Formats: sequence, C-alpha cells, structure tokens
Amino acid sequence: MKLRIHGNSLRFRLSRSDVRQLRENGTVIESLRFGSGAQLTYTLETSSESATIDVQYRDNRIRVLLPLSRANQWAATDEISLSLDSTGGSGPSLLIEKDFQCLHHGEPSQSDDTDSFANPAAADASAIRMD
Repeated sequence: MKLRIHGNSLRFRLSRSDVRQLRENGTVIESLRFGSGAQLTYTLETSSESATIDVQYRDNRIRVLLPLSRANQWAATDEISLSLDSTGGSGPSLLIEKDFQCLHHGEPSQSDDTDSFANPAAADASAIRMD
C-alpha cells in the first residue's frame, strides 16, 4: 500500500495483494519508521458498523475506516476508487484507488509492478496503435 500526502489530502494506492488482504482480513497496515524509533502507521480497515468512510489520526496513526459492504463491492469489481471530499474542512480529502501498472508510451513499463492491476489505458493505446 502506498500513501501520498499532499496539502490536506491523503491518497492510498493498493496493489492486488493489498486489496485481497483487505477483503480477507479487513485490514491493511503499513508503517514508516524513523531513525529515532518513532513511526507513522497507516491503516485501512473495514467495519460492518460504519455507514460512511471515516479518517482518524491518533497516536501517530492514520486510520481509515471503510463500510464493509462498500469496501467489498469496490474490491470485487472493476471500480477504480473510493473517495471522501472534505469540502467542509472537517478532515482531509481521501482517495483510495487500485494501483495500476505504469505505462511508458502507452505500453506497460518494464518495472516490477506485477502485483499491480492491469492499466486500462494500455488497452486503449493498443487499440488505436498502428504498426
């Protein structure tokens, strides 16, 4: 799971195995460790009691709670992302998305992103490519 922080927004990108872990265990956890022994932990968790997406920060931990049924629907389909808009300023905006393979000139890159989802733009590029 990758985390990007920009301004007042959080963006989580999940690989295939991260999505599978979320479906099977209800939790994906990562940590960023600092040399002083401190760490920032960030988690995505499903909850059968949550009706909406919720973001919390407490004790050096970013915790995102997802409604179980919504998370399962997202994980089982071709749906790309889940989002939370913080227009009201009550917390950060949030984007949770499936991590796609990187493209280089419309083709999948040679980097090791075998655990990433197939990039739909690769199919679009090959459909219009003339050899």
